[in-house]
Amino acid sequence: MHVKDKILVTFWGTRGSIATPGRSTEKFGGNTSCVSFKLNNDYFIFDAGTGIRGLGVEIMGTLSDSKEEQTLNLFLSHTHWDHIQGLPFFQPAYHPAFKMKIFGSAKKDGMLESVLDGQMDSSYFPVPMSAFGSEIEVNEIKNDFPIDIGNSQITYQELDHPGGSLSFKLNTPNKTIIYATDHELNFHFDDNGEILNNSKLGQEYLDFIQSADLLIADGQYTDEEYKTKVGWGHSSVSTLLKVAHRAEVKQVAVYHHDPMHTDTFLDELSATYLQKYQDLEPLMEVFWAREGLTLAI
Repeated sequence: MHVKDKILVTFWGTRGSIATPGRSTEKFGGNTSCVSFKLNNDYFIFDAGTGIRGLGVEIMGTLSDSKEEQTLNLFLSHTHWDHIQGLPFFQPAYHPAFKMKIFGSAKKDGMLESVLDGQMDSSYFPVPMSAFGSEIEVNEIKNDFPIDIGNSQITYQELDHPGGSLSFKLNTPNKTIIYATDHELNFHFDDNGEILNNSKLGQEYLDFIQSADLLIADGQYTDEEYKTKVGWGHSSVSTLLKVAHRAEVKQVAVYHHDPMHTDTFLDELSATYLQKYQDLEPLMEVFWAREGLTLAI
């Protein structure tokens, strides 16, 4: 496969709940959720947490003199603050050289655009969404999925999270990559990664991630932490990895790091699980998502 046919996956924000800048989070990053997939000239952006600001700076740095409008496809898992609060700082949204297609859950009952506009109300932000200079198209996901973009296709699945959340799958002729943050897998799988109580959502999740080349997924808690966070809408690392291994996922990025987890803590946590999975069959590579990391898939 030529390099130009590779999907460039970049982590712009890996933190969950709230941005956590500082010396103790320099390695894995303090910005909230945002990941981009770039395939040739197509951009697929997942979530608009504070990390999307850096992505916007990079995109603006590559802006050419071409008069052709470039489309940026933004897929929102849900509209909790840590997944949308970077949108007002996304520079391409203010530039007429771009068209932004925003996709999100239909559970907002026709109000997705209002939710995004609301966070830019003058009570919270000095610039209204109407100041965006790019062409903005807000789409609530209903029956118009899957959608085709270039030679790729995007599908989605409902997740278990307070208020709802969506996972997204990018299918190309050669690769499958899944973005599945903010999902409480522990409600649907036991400690061995087996489906609980014939969970329909559990089976659907297994089918959705089956044999993925890369799974970027919520693993916010340790087993001990999860005991006091039941119902908060996030997964334990151990359950995530057991389920992913059962589905024969090739590579897992543990994502949506807890704001209390320092670099030292995440290094220790990753070392524990890397040792557990390095010799298991089938082979599954495991790593902790790090802000600024780019993979060629």
